[in-house]
Amino acid sequence: MPAVAWLALGALVWAVGVRFFWKAGAWLPYFVLGAAGGALILVVALRAVVPGEAVLRAATAMTVDQLAWFLGVQTTVTSATSGDLLVVGVPHHNEWTLLTIGIECSGLLELATLTGLVAFFPALPPLRRARVLAIALVLTFLANVVRMLVIVLALAYGGQGWLDVAHVVLGRFVFFVLAIGIYWFAITRPTLSTVAARLKAAH
Repeated sequence: MPAVAWLALGALVWAVGVRFFWKAGAWLPYFVLGAAGGALILVVALRAVVPGEAVLRAATAMTVDQLAWFLGVQTTVTSATSGDLLVVGVPHHNEWTLLTIGIECSGLLELATLTGLVAFFPALPPLRRARVLAIALVLTFLANVVRMLVIVLALAYGGQGWLDVAHVVLGRFVFFVLAIGIYWFAITRPTLSTVAARLKAAH
């Protein structure tokens, strides 16, 4: 069976389950199934059905490249193999480092997870949910660009010896801090506002 058919079948089963929990008012399983399943379906669809991941990788690579030039680091963007966009060169003296923008560095997983969490968050009305999600997705994309830019700058000024530290420690730490702020904006702040409004209405 083709991948698209499996995806459609899985999406149908998922949608039936989500609707069942929604109709039953079982909000916890509704949220968990909706958010997790929605994120998984989105990732698979953007990789296997439409070229969403490729577009996202290209946008990330080009944005990082432009900002690096603005900061004085002359990177270049090219593709080594079909579909693999690279931010090439973080030049350091006579060495060049190739950074592959794959699924981890594209931000696809983070964007899909955030989409699932916000889209199925039952405490917010649909229009506010859509507005919050749109802003949070843009902020997440920019946070991922900042993460990649930190890695590029570390390599540009420290050389290839900084690759592991920049990728595993510095980049992830910066993204983690930024993600906390984004999730506070998209999930925590609306939850606290909803709880406060309900407590105020109860008195």
